[in-house]
Amino acid sequence: MNKMSNRRPCINTRTNNFHFSVSFHPETGNPVEFFITGRGKVGQQLDTELYELNVEASKLMQGE
Repeated sequence: MNKMSNRRPCINTRTNNFHFSVSFHPETGNPVEFFITGRGKVGQQLDTELYELNVEASKLMQGE
């Protein structure tokens, strides 16, 4: 995938315990990044696992 701008359309939502963000390719409208963050403290096991999930999901969306 070609290099994209750091600024791109995204949607954000949340539940009581998590925040979700999906960003989209500015030209195709395809989702290219996915983030989930919890309300726990940074450095907790859940925080680490969510980060790893975010990276892997985003790579899959980008065809890596």
